[in-house]
Amino acid sequence: MPIKDILVHVGSSPACADRLALAANLARRYDAYLIGAGAPESPTAEDSFRTMLRSAGVVGEWRGIIGLPESFVARQARGADLVILGQHDPDEPTGLDAPEDVILACGRPVLVVPHAKLFEQIGAAVLIGWNGSREATRAVHDALPLMEMAAAVTVLSVNPEPGDEWGTDDVVQHLARHGLTVRAETFQPEALADADALRSRAVHIGADLIVMGAYGRSRLREMILGGMTQDVLENVTVPVLMAH
Repeated sequence: MPIKDILVHVGSSPACADRLALAANLARRYDAYLIGAGAPESPTAEDSFRTMLRSAGVVGEWRGIIGLPESFVARQARGADLVILGQHDPDEPTGLDAPEDVILACGRPVLVVPHAKLFEQIGAAVLIGWNGSREATRAVHDALPLMEMAAAVTVLSVNPEPGDEWGTDDVVQHLARHGLTVRAETFQPEALADADALRSRAVHIGADLIVMGAYGRSRLREMILGGMTQDVLENVTVPVLMAH
């Protein structure tokens, strides 16, 4: 199913302009309606969004956030095919500092855009973090519209245990039937955590989009013991599409 409406969080941080540029380019690519959500007491954010709509030739609307930003965005996401958020930046507050709350609550695919690098287009080289889970399966299917013009898709399994039944061949064949050029890789680094391995491969293959499931185990357990989702959200330098 094509993307027909996109919800983007608009803040006042310097990285927001890059996020808006990416959102506008995706809206043009899919002829999608673009919804901007930001603090109503921030006229600069609203002005930036409306200026972007005019200059990009995109149809959309502004919605002023009421209450907690994470809760508001999660509610508005019920009427969107894709949600775009900024990565939390401790040095430049975005106005929505817990994207993980939206990922857990909204039931929609969430694209988290890093603050450290400009990405005006995504989907040419895609890296899928695959572990056979429900969350990873949902992320792959949610990402199909973003992968439709990919030159290469890599399905990466990190540190699988012997005998794990992750169905990697099935997902590779499924993506190939969608017309994608896809390959499977298994990566078993000796000294890297799973999230570090994913980031390392993303850099190595020049990925401009990572696709992965989010919070296959509880968020509390990840916070206590550490976990891949939280690590990626904090340290990723490539846009990442997550689904829970």
